[in-house]
Amino acid sequence: RSLELLFSKYFPPPADLGPPPENYDEEELGTLRADEREALESIYDKLFVEKERNRVWQLKFKIDHLLVHSPSEMKKLAERERQQQEEDRRRKQEELAKKKKAKKEPCWNYAKGKCRYGNRCYYSHGPEESSTSEVAKGEGKKLLDKATEEDPNWFFLEVRFPPGNRYPFERPILLLRTTCPDIPDQLCLRVNRRLVQESIELTRDGMPCIYTVADLLQNDTEIGRFIELDRYQFLDAKRSLFYEPNEDENREGPGGDLPSHHQRGNTGRKTGPRTNMEQVLKEDRNIVRKFLDKQTNAAYREMVKARSNLPAWAKMNEILELLESNQILVISGETGCGKSTQVPQFLLDDWLLQSSRLEGNAKLRHVEIVCTQPRRLSAIGVAERVAEERIEKVGNTVGYQIRLETRTSSSTRLTFCTTGILMRRLQSDPLLSSVTHVIVDEVHERSEESDFLLLILKQLLEKRSDLKVILMSATLNSNLFASYFGDIPVLDIPGRTFPVEQLFLEDILERSGFVLEPDSAYCRKLRKADHALLVQELEYADLQASEVPPARSIRDENLKLTDFFARYADYSKQTCKTLYLMDPLRINPELIERVLTYIVDDPSHGWPQEGSILIFLPGLAEIQTVHESLTSSRLFGPRGERFVLIPLHSMLTNEEQALVFRKAPKGKRKIVLSTNIAETSITIDDCVFVIDCGQMKEKHFDSNRNMESLEMVWVSRANALQRKGRAGRVMPGVCIHLYTRPRFTNHILGQPVPEIHRIPLEPLLLRIKTLPTLQERPITAVLGSTIEPPSEENIEAAKKRLVDVGALDLDEQLTALGHHLAALPVDVRIGKLMLFGAIFQCLDSVLTIAAILSYKSPFVAPFAKRDEADNRKRQLAIANSDHLTMLNAYRRWLVAAQRSRYAGQCFAEENYLSSKTLSTIGEMKYQFLELLVSIGFVPIDLSGRGRTKRQQVDDLAALTGAELNVHGDNNRLLAAILCAALYPNVAKVLTPEKSFVSGAGGAVPYLPQASDLRFKTRGDGFVSLHPSSVNAQVGFFASPFLVYQEKVKTSRIFIRETTMVPLLPMVLFSGSDLQIELHGGDFVILLGDGWLMLQTPSHQVAEMMKFLRLELVKMLELKISDPLLNLLHHEHGKRIIATIVHLISKE
Repeated sequence: RSLELLFSKYFPPPADLGPPPENYDEEELGTLRADEREALESIYDKLFVEKERNRVWQLKFKIDHLLVHSPSEMKKLAERERQQQEEDRRRKQEELAKKKKAKKEPCWNYAKGKCRYGNRCYYSHGPEESSTSEVAKGEGKKLLDKATEEDPNWFFLEVRFPPGNRYPFERPILLLRTTCPDIPDQLCLRVNRRLVQESIELTRDGMPCIYTVADLLQNDTEIGRFIELDRYQFLDAKRSLFYEPNEDENREGPGGDLPSHHQRGNTGRKTGPRTNMEQVLKEDRNIVRKFLDKQTNAAYREMVKARSNLPAWAKMNEILELLESNQILVISGETGCGKSTQVPQFLLDDWLLQSSRLEGNAKLRHVEIVCTQPRRLSAIGVAERVAEERIEKVGNTVGYQIRLETRTSSSTRLTFCTTGILMRRLQSDPLLSSVTHVIVDEVHERSEESDFLLLILKQLLEKRSDLKVILMSATLNSNLFASYFGDIPVLDIPGRTFPVEQLFLEDILERSGFVLEPDSAYCRKLRKADHALLVQELEYADLQASEVPPARSIRDENLKLTDFFARYADYSKQTCKTLYLMDPLRINPELIERVLTYIVDDPSHGWPQEGSILIFLPGLAEIQTVHESLTSSRLFGPRGERFVLIPLHSMLTNEEQALVFRKAPKGKRKIVLSTNIAETSITIDDCVFVIDCGQMKEKHFDSNRNMESLEMVWVSRANALQRKGRAGRVMPGVCIHLYTRPRFTNHILGQPVPEIHRIPLEPLLLRIKTLPTLQERPITAVLGSTIEPPSEENIEAAKKRLVDVGALDLDEQLTALGHHLAALPVDVRIGKLMLFGAIFQCLDSVLTIAAILSYKSPFVAPFAKRDEADNRKRQLAIANSDHLTMLNAYRRWLVAAQRSRYAGQCFAEENYLSSKTLSTIGEMKYQFLELLVSIGFVPIDLSGRGRTKRQQVDDLAALTGAELNVHGDNNRLLAAILCAALYPNVAKVLTPEKSFVSGAGGAVPYLPQASDLRFKTRGDGFVSLHPSSVNAQVGFFASPFLVYQEKVKTSRIFIRETTMVPLLPMVLFSGSDLQIELHGGDFVILLGDGWLMLQTPSHQVAEMMKFLRLELVKMLELKISDPLLNLLHHEHGKRIIATIVHLISKE
């Protein structure tokens, strides 16, 4: 079918050619065709072959008059003529010599077996030499002639009769080809065109044409004259597919040939040790001297006295003794015991005291303590607190290091850092050669990085017997860590919190008298039959209750009404009824308001009438619902003037979050509505009451569907105890859990699900392959050695995704791209985005997008002004893209900020942008630029740009130069690069069928609205655009494809951060295999095994796209394997880039 379509496009029938007659049936046509076949067989004998019965015939010819167009054959002919002339001349000379030479008599001695004269003998030693030579040459000529006959240059005329063809009343498909390699394709196509013309004229009258066409082909006069006069040209198959730059673009300048490679850039960072050991020891002595001087400082002595009141202080000597006799120790401590601030100081002070007792020139032992924290805020906060307790500034003996910020010096001996910082240090220093102590704090949180760090430390302890490790954990699971390292000692430190009264749902229902009506929206779902009997059942259920309570394993939601009376026998009939009716999975604002009223207005409980109230809710939507409910309340709303409602969520502005730490106005109490961010990251000092709704939103990753979901899950007992601990910081407190005691005791998990079991594993796999101690081991074996290994299914799925993106090969080795992606501390897709931005000369724009995606959106939505903020965001929207909208907002802020800092702040406030986030994005861009320079992708010198310069307004566009940013404003190219980075995260836009609506002037086309569009991804079917997207209210997309940053499942599946991708970039930059097929007479490009289909005007265009994509892949592989290669001076690479940019820009 494809051949038939190509034939019709290359050799279209004339416009006046009518349809073939219908008065002949298939049998009659078959008889006519069979008669012609027999005639051809008798004429051409073995040179005619029927390759497929009644479908394909082939004739074979020697056509010398066409071989004159073959340079190689003409050269061979000339050589044969020359050899023939040489042969004739030589033969004549031999004949003359033969006549002159007399015949010699035979030598009798030679005939007897030996002649002493040899070649000098007068007589003949054999037959005449000329005769032998002549015979040999004659035989050689015969062999040459035979070889020529067996291997000629053949021409083949193939005749095809497609299904439904009515030959001889319809032309057949004629194809001329040759075995001669250098006959021009154009010549065969032109001759074929003449044969087709002849077949058309003959079949007009229903005459068989094959013999006539074959005879015409062998007619040297007719074909020669046609070739001479014909001026028709087919498209040259060898013509360049690439855009040819004009002279200005192609000019190389006065320097002649430009260098093929860049000079490696310079980040200005020191790669070696910061100082030599002699200087370190000198600094150590100086630190010891200052410590001794500090002992007489009154402020320091007062601080030591305050520290001594902490529970951890009493365990100081025990900790030091255990660490002296053991290489690793687990310290388990409750909230408020002081372990985070005191244990690192115990180690530092012990070293200082021991060093101060050394006499004379005794050798001083060096110490370097690293304490990891799970969050940036924790690292900064603990470092600042410890420095304050030591009466010094951060950056002296105590410092911190987090992403984008370091406060350390040559005097720093105790460094607080995030876990990720220590992991990156391990890549360059696998043995942590200068570190003497590693403390892993909050290890019970089970982050992916901390679990992996434990694996590395376990192996490192075997190689470094002098290294000491302390794991600090909450009380519930300390034995898990102890057993992982081989039954090491565990030290428990009691907490210092005040006693906290703990109530559960059944308790607070009993005390507050809250009643849930059967028709409430917060009731569990009941069948219609249940509603009819419900009133009667509620009236008599207590009388029918069993005396034996149900099994503990049965959850409340699975109990019958009578079972509630048995399980909660000590509670009132009304409490049991409410427990039965309540939907435990729904957050009930009415219940929360009733509990708050009981806390603040019921004197019977005897609780404190002061202190803040902290309410734990699952997410922002629940916070908003409860906030609106309380705001409309007479008691808790603004009209009551007794309470201040403060929402707390990571997506809120810094200013809104800062309200939590401010004291409430006189006469008012704070009510904080928070997610689990207040469990550990933020401490509310005046908190006395905690209301725990018992649920939280947790990110999970489905490796089969390649989708993240934000799922509502029950808190663990560890989470519940952390929440309870928030209430007893300053005085005796109360914690009210809005779930039952049996659920807490029997059904919720003891610990949270480790992060390594529920997040994508790709970054971890890349990290394994960059660590010298692990890179040669199989990935599955490495992760199988973690404290609680992820499933093999998840590991294999992550490996497959890395292979698909080109970071790993099938042998689990890093590719050139994988090495670069592993060197970039970002998601692999964002890393790929940065590399493509450097290659396609839009570096500054892509670094901005990468920084935003790695950090967070600069847009903020104040709680009370969300609609206004959304409108401002849509005013900045461009190119149907969230990514480019954020880029546009950043650029416009930057223009204002470059005028003055005040102008930048005004622009940010007017457009609901976070100035701090925008500044952080600028800092991250510089860090990303340093990384690209360090791996050779960007050839610039950053030395001399110190920290003070980096704190100024972003100037990376000027720093990187015009050459690297020439396409920075090309939104279509940026969308293409986003496609390359985010593929296969593609959604199809499905529009409704065209319809019409009646209007004043008649029927007019109906223009689809945003609500009419549907979006579909390959793995999850129909999805929705997240409401925060600028595309969420768009009713028309010029291209039917969107790429997205992530999929999130809440109430339904949403795609976030979307960008519309034009059709051509989807073909060129998608990562899947490309296939070309014929569908319904049209050529179609298939991507992703046919999930994406794009129609092309012709087969030639489709093949051109395929070829161009292959050339792009080769060029990218060349650059990635050789980062210093200058593609702008690389002739082929320059043309590839120019062609692609031209096509995408002019599509």
